[in-house]
Amino acid sequence: MGMLINGIWQDDEDRSMVGGTYRREVSALQTDLGEETLALMKNIKTRFYLIASASCPWSHGAVLALTLSGLGDHIPIQWAGGPRVQGYGLLPGGPIPNQASMQHVHQFYTKTIPNYTGRSTVPILWDSEDKQILSNASADIMLAFNTLSDGPDLNPDALTQEIALMTQHIFDGLSNAVYRAGKSQRQDEYDAAVNTVFATIDGLEARLEGQNFLFGATPTLADLRLFATLVRFDTVYATHFRCIRKRVVDYPNLWRFTRRIYHLPGVKETVDFDEIRFGYYINDGAHNPFGIIGQQPEIDWDNTADL
Repeated sequence: MGMLINGIWQDDEDRSMVGGTYRREVSALQTDLGEETLALMKNIKTRFYLIASASCPWSHGAVLALTLSGLGDHIPIQWAGGPRVQGYGLLPGGPIPNQASMQHVHQFYTKTIPNYTGRSTVPILWDSEDKQILSNASADIMLAFNTLSDGPDLNPDALTQEIALMTQHIFDGLSNAVYRAGKSQRQDEYDAAVNTVFATIDGLEARLEGQNFLFGATPTLADLRLFATLVRFDTVYATHFRCIRKRVVDYPNLWRFTRRIYHLPGVKETVDFDEIRFGYYINDGAHNPFGIIGQQPEIDWDNTADL
């Protein structure tokens, strides 16, 4: 996988695997965004950039929050993707000015902290004037976009604590658990992770009985988090990550929920199934040494009859 060690990229380092189990590391960067930064983000156009990958669910959550916020003209997206040589690479033709020397996401990390040690993950919120990462935590980035939003409030005060708890539940039981299953090097760890995934899915299916979204009639940040995982589930998690017991299309409420989010204004355009499949299959050499990309399942995403 590779990571930075004291500011130097090391291809063979990977501290996420411990005893055959996958453990996501905590970032060494400060991630929350203060009021002064939020004011600058709101008022200064194209100083701040969201660097994201179309394959990554955490990036996708940030992209969705940006899309629904109406701030896309103020905070452009620089896409990262392709074969991961020294981690994520920047795709050509991006909007960040004067960045010709920046070819890899890890270079943004060492611009921010020259001796940085850790993975160079996305999404990141980049300040092109001060040449520093403001945050690499999707949760904080999504909260910032919602705070500045010209659209609906996805984190209403009355539900803030419940949304945070639900988001953590989705992370522990589903979004991160599929990675535990897919990257596991031990049968017991794989079995435990898959059991966790489907116990969580079963609970979410029950919660959505008779309601459109996790907290009722309108979506929240937790719904965006859940969508970013579910939209990938049948394409890569049920196949490449071996969470094969059931698919999202086998769950009536979750399948309806996922399509309902998919058909919100602007959301469909953020979903790139080709890039999702490429990002997982090609960049996971240990589990796919011949680089075969699985075909896209036949799923009718355009069906809105029951929404």
